[in-house]
Amino acid sequence: MSRIYDILNSIQSILPNSKSSDEEEMQEYKNDFYEMSVGSLRAIMNHSQHILENLDKAEVRENLTESWLQGKIAITEDYMRTIHDFIMFVSEDSDNTDAGDKPGLWDNIRKKREREGKNYKPSKPGDKDRPDPEQWKKLTKDNKKK
Repeated sequence: MSRIYDILNSIQSILPNSKSSDEEEMQEYKNDFYEMSVGSLRAIMNHSQHILENLDKAEVRENLTESWLQGKIAITEDYMRTIHDFIMFVSEDSDNTDAGDKPGLWDNIRKKREREGKNYKPSKPGDKDRPDPEQWKKLTKDNKKK
């Protein structure tokens, strides 16, 4: 039996340290995602800035009145707020598993969609069912402690 352990140990000493290479591979993977995310955020910022800089043009103002566009802008605003809040307020160690018993944001959104049916619209700042900045601070403060 000890002969088998000797053989296994000698094989492990010959093989490259897979843990280290796995960690390096994961870091490279994260760096790639970081670069893609920053590039996408810069593109979003540049496109938004370009639109805002051209609001004095009649064509741009007219195009902003399209109803389908308002829906896209509202969804984009909601996504960007979600992205912002996650990046700015969720700590790396807040990936707690005990929150699985509690309904989360998306559960609440799904319930609201079911209640309102085709009349569903995402809540806007100041709406009664949207947390105000004070409530948001309390919610994120609790998450940071966990």
